[in-house]
Amino acid sequence: MAEPFAVVGLAASIVTFVDVSAKVLNRLREFYSTAEDMPGVFQDIMTQLPLIVDTMTRIEEGYEGGSLTGDTQQKLLHVVKGCLRQITMLDGLIEKMLRNSTDSRLQQARKAIASVFKEKDVAVIQRTLETYKSTLTLYFSQGPRASIAIATRENTYYEIPSLRVSQFVERVELLEEIEASLLNTTAHVPDVKIVVLLGMGGQGKTQLALEYCRVSRMSGRYQGVFWIDASSPNTVSRGFETIAAKISRIGCVFVDVESKIAFVKETLGRWKIPWLIVFDNYDQPREFRNIAEYFPHGGSGAILVTSRHSDSERLGVTIRFTRMTEDEGLELLLRQPKLAKNDDNIIEGKKIIQKLSYLPLAIDQAAAYINTRKLPLPLFAKHYDERKELVLKHTPPLWEYRKRLGKDKDETLLSVFTTWELTFQQIGKSENERMMVSHFLTLSAFFDAINIREDLFRSHLAANIKPLLWIEHFIPRGIRDRYKSPWWMEHFISGGMWDQYKYQDTIVELLSLSLLQGMNIGSVESRFSLHPLVTDWLKLRIDRKDRQKYVIEATTVLKSYIDMQDKEKLSLQTKLDALSHVDMCLRNGREYLQELDRSKISSLRDSAFTFASLYKSHCRYQDAEVMYQQALTGYEKALGPEHTSTLGTVGNLGILYSDQGKLTEAEAMYQRALTGYEKALGPEHTSTLISVHNLGILYRNQGKLAEAEAMYQRALTGKEKALGPEHTSTLMTVNNLGLLYSDQGKLTEAEAMYQRALTGYEKALGPEHTSTLNTVNNLGILYRNQGKLAEAEAMYQRALTGKEKALGPEHTSTLNTVHNLGTLYSDQGKLTEAEAMYQRALTGYEKALGPEHTSTLSTVNNLGSLYSYQGKLAEAEAMYQRALTGYEKALGPEHTSTLSTVNNLGSLYSYQGKLAEAEAMYQRAQIGYEKALGPEHTSTLDTVHNLGLLYRKQGKLAEAEAMY
Repeated sequence: MAEPFAVVGLAASIVTFVDVSAKVLNRLREFYSTAEDMPGVFQDIMTQLPLIVDTMTRIEEGYEGGSLTGDTQQKLLHVVKGCLRQITMLDGLIEKMLRNSTDSRLQQARKAIASVFKEKDVAVIQRTLETYKSTLTLYFSQGPRASIAIATRENTYYEIPSLRVSQFVERVELLEEIEASLLNTTAHVPDVKIVVLLGMGGQGKTQLALEYCRVSRMSGRYQGVFWIDASSPNTVSRGFETIAAKISRIGCVFVDVESKIAFVKETLGRWKIPWLIVFDNYDQPREFRNIAEYFPHGGSGAILVTSRHSDSERLGVTIRFTRMTEDEGLELLLRQPKLAKNDDNIIEGKKIIQKLSYLPLAIDQAAAYINTRKLPLPLFAKHYDERKELVLKHTPPLWEYRKRLGKDKDETLLSVFTTWELTFQQIGKSENERMMVSHFLTLSAFFDAINIREDLFRSHLAANIKPLLWIEHFIPRGIRDRYKSPWWMEHFISGGMWDQYKYQDTIVELLSLSLLQGMNIGSVESRFSLHPLVTDWLKLRIDRKDRQKYVIEATTVLKSYIDMQDKEKLSLQTKLDALSHVDMCLRNGREYLQELDRSKISSLRDSAFTFASLYKSHCRYQDAEVMYQQALTGYEKALGPEHTSTLGTVGNLGILYSDQGKLTEAEAMYQRALTGYEKALGPEHTSTLISVHNLGILYRNQGKLAEAEAMYQRALTGKEKALGPEHTSTLMTVNNLGLLYSDQGKLTEAEAMYQRALTGYEKALGPEHTSTLNTVNNLGILYRNQGKLAEAEAMYQRALTGKEKALGPEHTSTLNTVHNLGTLYSDQGKLTEAEAMYQRALTGYEKALGPEHTSTLSTVNNLGSLYSYQGKLAEAEAMYQRALTGYEKALGPEHTSTLSTVNNLGSLYSYQGKLAEAEAMYQRAQIGYEKALGPEHTSTLDTVHNLGLLYRKQGKLAEAEAMY
């Protein structure tokens, strides 16, 4: 029985609330009838208050009729008093905000100002009242039926296990969704209403079901509430036995368990009063022939199922669990350690719940860990990062999450780890299948958790079986066995080939077990994502040696995938996904492979080389350098400093340094590679000649045109002898000689080289091959430099048409020609057409390569020049500043591309009359060019000339003369 003061308090609070509400409603209606417009929040309250008053009236009737239990009165008193506080505050605000006919002009003005500032306070009250209304609606959603259930208390049943945790955070929206679904749903079993709570382990499904039962009991929603552990057919049978014992007459005898189940189903089916059965932990549908066979019929019944397995969706309306909201997560984290909800704790708490991916069980474990150790919140992140396994396994002695794993077994305390381990054991239909799929899932955890693509694994299989395609019958079995697919991949193979449908079936099964966060099945390939905490658990459930093996295997799989891709045809998102996987593999390596000598593991050496190339292609030059250095160190230790694999890495480091503008370091690498190849393979070997060719490119970039020509001529002579004059490698050097002659102003010789390369490519590869079209593009550049603008346009258009056909309109090679057309139109004075080309190139580069790629920045720089010609100086400066910032980040402050933009900014500042800023830019460009290219390079001299013009404009004639 309720305490007397509580009873009086409930009745008095309801009466007071109804009176104040009537006053507020009258005042709002009066204002509404005279005002031209009324704030929307007041209109919402006018709609909201009558509903709350009606519910309060029903509560009062239940109280007067003696149908409210003491427990219900206590709970409702809290809600009613909360409503009374809010309506009282609202009444006071209305007096300050809403004018009436007796107010003076001054009072009306003051209220108008107050209404602007107080409207937010009213909105808070409205939202709070809405929350209370939802709670009251949930208690009395069935109206008269609920009252009958409460009034007839002689035969009520409430058989619920004591599993509710003390730190439960009410998730009102989900409770309301359960209630709404049970009111409106239709199910496969006639008349019975069925709702399924579906989600991964640790999301609080059982706790929410318990809370729904508790609230339903308080409101009298159901005459009988029963709970069945649906972990297995045996636990379901035991649950029915318990129910049968409660609802049967004394002395009733049953023949067997089946007769008890039949009795319960028949009895509940005949009940005219509402009842609810919860089937908790229906996680293993394979264990049952059909769980629905256990469901009683009858229009008065409702069934609530909790499950991790997506097969349960077919049973009824499904409510998919998502993560906790930020506010719910914070409340759960801060409640157990009794931490104040101040700004500092909120900031740190948000970081923690984000790190724990808003998973309720993990947050509650973290709170227990913090509480046990009296840990300051800022220190938790350090503990979590350094001892993650202990944190995620932590359960205090009185931990309330528990489960009995077998009939005769003790209850097990449930942590994030144990709850997922139970699901993990359900994988596969046999032990062998479980081992293969488990290996696949664990391996997946060593990639980035987002967008794990099918082609990762398919490429690895192809890399392993490819050598067998034609030599299988001609090599000994022992050697042939090295190329067999990994043992676990047999699960995805049919007829010796990858079977995409087997793969799809596997990830569908894992998703159905809630072990995957998401999945997308496509016509070409499928992909999936893992929950971040599942990823951590998969890694930590195995020992350190096994983690090392998985890191090496994941790295090898990723290498196979990257090596087999046509990088030019990949979408930007696919490239970014690959980079994310590389980042994760390297992070895993730093964490788990510290004690290993990586130089002795060939797959890690080779992978470092592949990863470096990928980083380089995305202008992540520092990361690429680290990888190349790692590969180089490994090859030097394992194979020696003069091995050809070592020298190949040296050559690639040279290319990287050249791209970064580190021309001195690049030359040292090229010279080392050249010397090594000459010694190992001879001066005329093609690998040697490639190094010679690369040195020619470097010397051209340094402005050492004579040395560059000597290198190109040596490479050309050697290739003609070794490969023939029409080999494509020979033609590549011919094409580069054309570029060099163009730089030297030998335009006739340049044209001859281009024409030879073009003729050779057309003969060897065809007129529409991309190598042919690249030479066509270069001829366009030459004709532009010769002033033959019509011929240049014809070449560019041919190259553009061919590349659009061969590669597509968004391919980077196509965009290069689009960019060149923009430059040509700018020269022709067709500024509108030039801008259109630049904008197309920019949009394409940003999509294909990203906003910070050097090709993107080159177009940004040229757009700046175009805007400068058009007199759009503000837009020009914005473009130059973007290009400069990007170049400094990607290439460094002393790279020639960076310095070119610095020079352009100097010219712009000069046009704007900002002569001091212009001088600073020109001087920076001059110093940089002299250091990178030498004092006599044309780029250096152009900047010196610009400085001379600036000094003349400033009246510094002596300095100007020195520059000239």
